[in-house]
Amino acid sequence: MASDGLARLNSASKAIASDSKSVVWKGYHEYQSLYMKALLDQNKTLQIKALQGLIKASGILGLDPSRYKNALKAINPKLVAKKEIKKSARSSAKHTASVQRYPASSSKKPRLIKSGVENGRLTLVFSGKVDRRSIKHFILERKGAILYVFDLKNVKIPFSIKRFRGGSFKEIRVAQFDPKRVRVVIETAKPYKPKLSADSKIVTITLPGSVNRKKKSSKKSTPKRESSAALMPAGEDAIMHRKFIVVIDPGHGGKDGGAVGYKRRKEKDAVLAVAKRLKRVLQKRGFLVYLTRSRDVFIPLKNRTRFANKKQADFFLSIHANAAPKRGDHYKSKGLETFFLSPARSGRAKRVAAVENSADISDLDKYTKSTYLNVINREKIIESNKLAIDLQKQILLSLKRKYRGVVDNGVREAPFWVLVGAQMPAVLIEIGYITHPIEGARLFNPNYQNLLAEGMANGIESYIYHNER
Repeated sequence: MASDGLARLNSASKAIASDSKSVVWKGYHEYQSLYMKALLDQNKTLQIKALQGLIKASGILGLDPSRYKNALKAINPKLVAKKEIKKSARSSAKHTASVQRYPASSSKKPRLIKSGVENGRLTLVFSGKVDRRSIKHFILERKGAILYVFDLKNVKIPFSIKRFRGGSFKEIRVAQFDPKRVRVVIETAKPYKPKLSADSKIVTITLPGSVNRKKKSSKKSTPKRESSAALMPAGEDAIMHRKFIVVIDPGHGGKDGGAVGYKRRKEKDAVLAVAKRLKRVLQKRGFLVYLTRSRDVFIPLKNRTRFANKKQADFFLSIHANAAPKRGDHYKSKGLETFFLSPARSGRAKRVAAVENSADISDLDKYTKSTYLNVINREKIIESNKLAIDLQKQILLSLKRKYRGVVDNGVREAPFWVLVGAQMPAVLIEIGYITHPIEGARLFNPNYQNLLAEGMANGIESYIYHNER
């Protein structure tokens, strides 16, 4: 076993032995990540160790460990003996008390009681103390606007959203982003350097054009030192423009031509052309972009997400083109759809997934496949679903500006193995039916490809705007 895998196993083992529930959860998710890595690397020793850790962690957290036991039994039935099950039960009972002792926050969240814009500042007054360390911030750039975003954790507001408009800024929005966070967005046309202050119950943020002008004095005076809390902190906590990383995966390639469509044109060529256009669009918007392939070569599915993980990507987009299952359906089947990784819920999703999946992971037994899909971090599934919704919506809006008859086949979930193992929001986009005479021709049209790329870029930006923390 590689030293990295061993070190991570030791770290996870220490985590689940902690008295802190949040630390135990970290250990549980680390074991999940290790199990995924083991499946991709076909490392049975690591699979066993990770599954054993998941069984133990499940017992501590009061979760059902049956799916992990079934997967472990499929590898080696001897490893799931009655003795092992009893041991897990004893471990669960032993930790029940400590789990119940994990402190729950009984204090009420500070409530916003007053807000307003005055003297170049946004002032928020809460009913209780607001911890400066709980306020996170970042910058997003959009066409013609810069968004300064501030997230205030563990506070609440008595309304869904409040807006302020002024001369020095376009708009300020204060909204309950989720049950744990209030989000403040200051939208401006030009960049500026905001200053944040959190003084007990009062939070203030300076706005564009707020300059403290002092009267000139003939006497020399020592400038008053500003409190450290009033200044934007340096280092990791400082407000900065984050450079998002996107990995684009043009499906198929090389010996795998993908679907063959109108006039015998191949899927692998259409999706590569779209991927290259998307890369250029995103780079112009300030993203750091990588392609899993930039030419006609074959790359195994598991190497594609592994590449994205290595690049520490924020987003993974796999681009494909659909095909009608029967020749008689070539004129009927058309439209685009976006998928995210999850066990398939419909026959249509299963069919599409079966076409796109290769034999890379086909030799896994049913318990292992089922467990693999069930250990996917739920948060990643939710984030991938959100990304898929934004992409589908923006691509449709982009195409419908110039083309008629564009069909929306919706957002769906399916077990695409090219998305397995991705440690970031990941989707697979079927940009259209290559077998449809009209749609198939459009997929090779540069103007249509540009609109597809613009729509995908808009979808990523829309996701960042609504979800990035």
